[in-house]
Amino acid sequence: MKKLSVFLNKFGGLFAALALFVGISISNSACAIIWHQPKEPESMKKYKLL
Repeated sequence: MKKLSVFLNKFGGLFAALALFVGISISNSACAIIWHQPKEPESMKKYKLL
């Protein structure tokens, strides 16, 4: 359990930055599968380029 805590403390910020980058990069694109478009969170709408 201690190793997991150390790992998360060391790389937690990196994972958060990566998740934000992925969210921003896909916020301007549509779903590739035409029959399912998940709802976008309100907080991600401020990152749209349009």
